[in-house]
Amino acid sequence: MVASELISLIGGGFVGFLFRYLAEKRETEKENFNRVLNLIDKSKEVADAAATRVPLDVGRVTRRIIVMCVLFAGVLAPFIAPIFGIRTFVETDQNDPEFFFGLVPEMSRKVFVELQGFVYTSEMKQTLMAIVGFYFGSASASNKS
Repeated sequence: MVASELISLIGGGFVGFLFRYLAEKRETEKENFNRVLNLIDKSKEVADAAATRVPLDVGRVTRRIIVMCVLFAGVLAPFIAPIFGIRTFVETDQNDPEFFFGLVPEMSRKVFVELQGFVYTSEMKQTLMAIVGFYFGSASASNKS
């Protein structure tokens, strides 16, 4: 039979080990938490420094310039180009039919076709919808009274 002193010795050793392990683990988690807090503080400092270095109006102006360029190239230029006689070309796929009883498959190639007048592509529609959606979304998200 096992003596009660041996059981208490083993039990005490195990409980001591467990408590020490939990204390070390808690200390490690505390150090990691403090590191995360320091990183958050540091990232706030860096963001504040970047915000003071470049005013927010610069980004707003840059976005507006990009939107104006897209609107000009996508909407105004196709209207203006035919007025001044500038030729407009569009890339299309031309399919050559299969021949020799289907042994030579159908082939497609890129062809540039000159257009007369106004060009309205699906890309222009998608771009305009994205711009309008972005501006309506950013206006509804702003907290101006």
